[in-house]
Amino acid sequence: MPTAADPAPANERLDPQEMVVLHRVFRREIPLLANLIEAATPGDRRRTDVLADHLDLILGALGEHHEGEDHLLWPKLRERAAPGDNVVARMADQHEAIAGALATATELSRRWRTRADSETALRLAEALRALDRHAAAHMDEEEEHLLPLMADHITPREWTEVGERGRRSVPKTRLLTFLGAILEDATAQERELFLAQMPAPARLLWHTLGTRLYKRTTTRVRRSDAVVPQA
Repeated sequence: MPTAADPAPANERLDPQEMVVLHRVFRREIPLLANLIEAATPGDRRRTDVLADHLDLILGALGEHHEGEDHLLWPKLRERAAPGDNVVARMADQHEAIAGALATATELSRRWRTRADSETALRLAEALRALDRHAAAHMDEEEEHLLPLMADHITPREWTEVGERGRRSVPKTRLLTFLGAILEDATAQERELFLAQMPAPARLLWHTLGTRLYKRTTTRVRRSDAVVPQA
């Protein structure tokens, strides 16, 4: 088991860049959805449903990502990386603030889906911007201070458990959409890393169906196309 005095061997070290790639989804989608919801025409229930469906996917993924860290990462880091315990404690405290903002946005999203009114839309947009401020500050600090600790004290298998938990939380019908969201701003190397971890049938499904599905989804949500690399 890795400890502060006994970092993981080089061939077992975690490459935490995967978390940075995942963070880009939340950095992009939350403020984008705030703007789109604010601009939605009151009473347009079809538009409301499209945006609320996408928002449910993003908020659910963010909440599950943080719960996975709370249960599967923070306890291990507290045990193994004692000099960095203050960093871990700070991350946990920030999660509490994010959870509060997330709960507010989730409740307002449900209310807006029901009412499709301008007042709730404006309140939801502001709640999403507040969530974005909390989440962006947390992700900045996490990427700067926590990822080096993870590289030394969390194994690739343990990080995979967090990812698997997150994937199980996404409805199967939305998995390709969320994969597209991850790949949208990824570099070629990052895309190769993500796709290499998928079984061959899943990679084939992404190339034959996923790219078209993601483009169709982003066109409906944003009313513009997202560029989705094929490989």
